[in-house]
Amino acid sequence: MPDSQVRLDFGFCTAQGLGPNGLAAADLEGLSRELARVHQAMAQERAQDVLGFWSLPAMGEKELEPMQAQARRLAGLADTLVVLGIGGSALGATAVDMALAGFLRHAFPRQNGMRLFVADNPDPRAFGQLLEGLDLKRTAFNVVSKSGSTAETMAQFMVALERMEKALGHEEAVKRVVFTTDPEKGNLRLLAGRDPYACLEVPPNVGGRFSVLSAVGLLPLMCAGHDVKALLAGAARMAERCEGAGLMDNPAYMFAALAMHYWRAGRNILVMMPYATDLFGLAQWFAQLWAESLGKAQHRDGSPALVGQVPVAAVGATDQHSQLQLYMEGPQDKLVCFVSLDDYGREITIPAMFGDIDALAYLGGQTMNKLIASEAVATAAALAKGGRPSLCLRLPGLDADAMGQVMFLLEAATVAAGHMLDIDPLDQPGVELGKKLTYGLMGRKGFEDQAREMEALDQAGRYLV
Repeated sequence: MPDSQVRLDFGFCTAQGLGPNGLAAADLEGLSRELARVHQAMAQERAQDVLGFWSLPAMGEKELEPMQAQARRLAGLADTLVVLGIGGSALGATAVDMALAGFLRHAFPRQNGMRLFVADNPDPRAFGQLLEGLDLKRTAFNVVSKSGSTAETMAQFMVALERMEKALGHEEAVKRVVFTTDPEKGNLRLLAGRDPYACLEVPPNVGGRFSVLSAVGLLPLMCAGHDVKALLAGAARMAERCEGAGLMDNPAYMFAALAMHYWRAGRNILVMMPYATDLFGLAQWFAQLWAESLGKAQHRDGSPALVGQVPVAAVGATDQHSQLQLYMEGPQDKLVCFVSLDDYGREITIPAMFGDIDALAYLGGQTMNKLIASEAVATAAALAKGGRPSLCLRLPGLDADAMGQVMFLLEAATVAAGHMLDIDPLDQPGVELGKKLTYGLMGRKGFEDQAREMEALDQAGRYLV
């Protein structure tokens, strides 16, 4: 149904809405030709099953049942689920849970499903506080790591397992753990061969930041009581729209085209600014998706690239009072993507008070809904008057279907942008060096060269003031 679709509004990217910095008809024609070539490449990748995330929305009951079985089992043992994962293993579930259960979801009792915590950082202060606040007899853990070698996640698991074993014994502790990992290999599979840990699969052709619609995201969301079938249905509807070849009919292609057009014009920062606090997790999830996929040193043929557009997560109207001054009057290096809601799910009327004060009286009788919607439109218009482009993802409301649509749109747009940059958006070679140097510092066997390298580089004492 058209009124339930996520829409992309790019009026403030056109010459009519923006002026000289906007896209003219010739620009759109050139982008349309470029995206026609991108479409052919992506269609081939889909046919070869390279884009594993593309088929996830089509999952049926057979594929969902193992996750549903684990969700039912864990709900019989616990009322709290802690996800141990980092990056793509954490941000997707957080984004959907925050959107559907609310930014303040941990402050109040859950009305439906288990409490969901996503522990995505081995910060001892935060992780220790979380563990100390849990009743381990009523807590389950979902360990998410494709390789089973993620140092942050495995350190958290080892700490949590020791505490569970002390509280419950080894056998009961094992019952309260589910591994989400590679179907065949990796350290979590090794551990599951020693003890009867339950395991769910991450498809081999689905990378972490594209995995929210796999068991990585779906098991936690099932446990939290969310409608994952509606999430997948929304994603499936968007996938159908994103298979179209035409730029004007494909919101993912248009998103990629606008972002890359303005990147080429020197706008190397892309701000995602939802006008809903509950969507801040979506902006953070998108930041990883865009940054890790597109920030690359080499083109597909190995030639130097050094490309990428820096994503920034903001939230309206809050960041109108912190970041907007920079966006309005700072360097002309930003493209802003607003996210708006047609329906906030509730309406709050502002009472008629202080009628003798003109600067306050006008608010009386109006709604907070109109206020925040007006601020979103006014901010975009103010940017446009300064020659600063913006686009807007318009969500009909905040439900599982809409979240499925917008997340799939952004995944497809990321791959399309990767083709426009002539880089591989599915790998992340730059992340690996930091991991290896960390292994050296932590004394992992086989990384002695990295340990020596870090020892040679460590001159902090010389520069400490």
